[in-house]
Amino acid sequence: MLILLGIMGCGGGGGGEDSSQRLYPLHTGITSTVFWIGEKADASNGGIANLSSAWDEKWTARYGGVDSPDHRDGYRPAGFIPRENPFYVALPFNDFDENGVRKAGLEKRIPWYEPGLPEDRSYCKNRWVEIAKGDRKVYAQWEDAGPFGENDAAYVFGDASPRNALNDHAGIDLSPAVRDYLGAEDIDEVEWRFVDAEDVPGGPWKEIVTVSGVDWPLWYRPDVNTTWQWQLSGRVNLSYDVELYDIDLFDSEISLIDALHDAGRRVVCYFSAGSFEAWREDAGNFPPEVLGRALEGWEGERWLDIRSPEVRKIVERRLDLAVEKGCDGVEPDNVDGYTNETGFPLTYTDQLDYNRFLADEAHRRGLSIALKNDLEQIEDLRPWFDFALNESCHLYDECDRLKPFVDVGKPVFNAEYSRVYLSDPSSRASLCEDAEKRGFHTLILPPELDDTYRYSCR
Repeated sequence: MLILLGIMGCGGGGGGEDSSQRLYPLHTGITSTVFWIGEKADASNGGIANLSSAWDEKWTARYGGVDSPDHRDGYRPAGFIPRENPFYVALPFNDFDENGVRKAGLEKRIPWYEPGLPEDRSYCKNRWVEIAKGDRKVYAQWEDAGPFGENDAAYVFGDASPRNALNDHAGIDLSPAVRDYLGAEDIDEVEWRFVDAEDVPGGPWKEIVTVSGVDWPLWYRPDVNTTWQWQLSGRVNLSYDVELYDIDLFDSEISLIDALHDAGRRVVCYFSAGSFEAWREDAGNFPPEVLGRALEGWEGERWLDIRSPEVRKIVERRLDLAVEKGCDGVEPDNVDGYTNETGFPLTYTDQLDYNRFLADEAHRRGLSIALKNDLEQIEDLRPWFDFALNESCHLYDECDRLKPFVDVGKPVFNAEYSRVYLSDPSSRASLCEDAEKRGFHTLILPPELDDTYRYSCR
């Protein structure tokens, strides 16, 4: 049931001389669920992590830690004082699309819309919401999109029922503080409506008010359901019905990348960030002192001294080339030199610093970035990288190390090269069953990555 209530308000929620009556729908009989900042992905939340929000990539860090629902100090998390309001909710609408562009038609959807809002601000984030259960009423700020949706404007701003079918058609996520104030269960029934800031009464929800703006990457981030193809040599086969193609940066013409985009594909471009390849067009730019030992089994390839400023300058130019060609992201290879005999005294810290440099520079250019292998540093690098790309973790029994990416809702793309998976249906079935349980996107491919054969577990 939905009732229209007359509210005096203006613009984005502040008072003013031009206040006029605005009607905000009262949504009744809405199923509520509980979520929290820092929540990891698991089966209970549909594999959706809440370390980041729809508007803030650093949501957990900005808040100050994990807003555990089980360890409370009154309405706050135990162990730290949050930097932002612990009274928050999620509603299934985002005023930005996945590429960081404001959605069209917001002026027809959002009742408090006013033109000219700066690009680092959201029409939705921080908006006040009144939630009631029985005779209890609480006020919270809108800080994430969900549950299970970002485009349900007809429900959020109108009189429709939630489109989401999960958890009894849940239509609002409540923070632990909101849950506790209302005395709500993990799945319950509430009513809610928007309110303007001047109409929010005093209470614990006003002790810390969230004012932060949009702070998330404006680049492509593949989600956990993204399908992919990986081909680094030979004429690229464009016929696969997948979302993401991973192809060679140097060998791929702009026309190829344009053709993939025209077909609705995303393009990640491969280059080696940790090794010298004698056949590349920029090979002459590397000074002799940065060239180390040969990579075993790869003729014409040598390890690089990743501590060198000259190496970093060349890599930055490669990232610029990826932008010029229209790549959506990059796959830097050989980013685990410190675990190999490179000819240089590279340390764990050297590699960590270099890999974070790669991620920061890619993101600064609007590029997504993959963490290629480097399993030992996954915990330290997970926040910097958008997805993981692994080779042969099933063969070497190393797949458990990739779990941190899955836990936060970042996809893991895995390639297996052993021909036993082609010749032995039982081994292939076992491989794919394990990959499916882990949430991986596993392909069986030739080591040359030339598309002579391909088997997808999905």
